[in-house]
Amino acid sequence: MHFTENFKQAYKSLSANKLRSILTMVGIIMGVFSVVAILAIGNAAKSFMQAEFNKLGANTIILQYRSSDLSESDLMTMHDQDIILEALPEVVNISAVSSRNGTIRLPEKTRSATVVGITSQYTSFQTLDVALGRFINEEDVNSNRKVVFIDDNFAKRYFGKVDVIGEELKLTNASNDIIKLTIVGVQDTGDDPFSSMMDNEQVPATIIIPLSTFQTYYNVDHVDRFDMAIKEGEQLKATGDKLIKLLEFVHQNKEKYMATSVQDIQESVGNVLGVISAILLVIAVITLVVGGIGIINILLVSVTERIREIGIRKALGARKKDIVLQFLTESIMMTGTSGLIGIMLGVICGAIISKIIKIPPVVDFKTILFTFLGSVVLGIIFGVYPAKKAADLNPIESLRYE
Repeated sequence: MHFTENFKQAYKSLSANKLRSILTMVGIIMGVFSVVAILAIGNAAKSFMQAEFNKLGANTIILQYRSSDLSESDLMTMHDQDIILEALPEVVNISAVSSRNGTIRLPEKTRSATVVGITSQYTSFQTLDVALGRFINEEDVNSNRKVVFIDDNFAKRYFGKVDVIGEELKLTNASNDIIKLTIVGVQDTGDDPFSSMMDNEQVPATIIIPLSTFQTYYNVDHVDRFDMAIKEGEQLKATGDKLIKLLEFVHQNKEKYMATSVQDIQESVGNVLGVISAILLVIAVITLVVGGIGIINILLVSVTERIREIGIRKALGARKKDIVLQFLTESIMMTGTSGLIGIMLGVICGAIISKIIKIPPVVDFKTILFTFLGSVVLGIIFGVYPAKKAADLNPIESLRYE
C-alpha cells in the first residue's frame, strides 16, 4: 500500500472516532506545548540576563561582606578605597555603594524605598539611561548635596509626569529624621521588565543619592560594598583573592569579605535557570510519555476492533509490512498533529508571557523543528507494539472473529 493510501486509511480510521482521537492527542499536545513554552521563556530569560550582565561589564568585581557577623573594625570605609587604588594597579576604577531602607513622603502618599548612596564613578559599572536631567556627579558627592535620581516609572506614578526636575521628595528614616531631596535626574527605564515589576506600591522604590549625603543622613561612615572595574586581561579570580587578602591585612581579620565577579553571578544565575528549566522539561517529558501510553492503549483497542478488517486485508494479499505501516501511520498522524498544535500553543503562550514580563520571546527554528521531529519519533516508538501485534494476527482466525 502506498503512503497516500496509508494516509487516507489512517485519516478515515481516526475520523471515525474523533472524540477518542482528540482525547488521546491531548497528552501529547500538552507535553509538546510545555516543552516549547519552557524553552521559549527559558531562552528569553537567559538572553535578557545576558544583556543585563553585559551592562555591568565583563571585568567587574563586587567586594562585599561575607556575613553580617561584623565588628566595628571590620567595616569598610572610603579609606579602603584609597588603599585599594594605591596597592592594586589592576583596579582601574572603583565606586563605593551603600543602601538602607527609608520612607518617601509625598503630599497624599507614602512609599517605602531602598535608598542607595553612590559615588560619581557608579555609572562606570551600571548603565543607566537618563531621560531628563543628569545623574549624580562628583560635585554632588564632594558638596554633600541633597539631590536624588529617580526612575520614570516612579515619576509618572507619583507626579503624573516624567519631567519632575527640580521637584522635591521628603525622605524619612527609622529615626523619623526628615530630609528634603531635590530631583536632578530621571532614568529612562524603557522596556526593562525589572523596572516594570518594581513599579508596584508593594515593592520599595529605588532612589539614588550622593554617598556623602547618605552617610550624613544615616549617620554611618562605612560602606556596604565596592564595585570595581578590573584591567583587561587580568584574572578576576586572582584579583578577587588579592582584594580579600588586602582588606584582611588592613582590618586584621579573616573571612569577613568576599569578592564576586559578574561572570560568577552570571554563571550562578545561569545554573539556577538551567536547573529550573530541566525540572520543568522532565515534567513535560513525563506528560509526553503518559500521552504516548494513551496512544498505545487506543491503538490496541483499534486493533481489537478491526481484527476482521485486518484478516480480510491479509486474505487479499496484504503483507505484514503493509499492516505495520498502516498502524504506524495512524500513530504518527496523531503525534505529528499533536506536535504541530502543541508547538503553536507553546509559541503563543511564550509570546503572551514574554509580553507580560516584557522580555522578548526567543523561539528559534531548531527548537520548533526538533520538537516536531521528536513528536513524529514518539509516534513511531509508541506505535510499534500495536502495529506489530496487528501484523502478527492469523488471517484465518481473524476472519472467524466476531
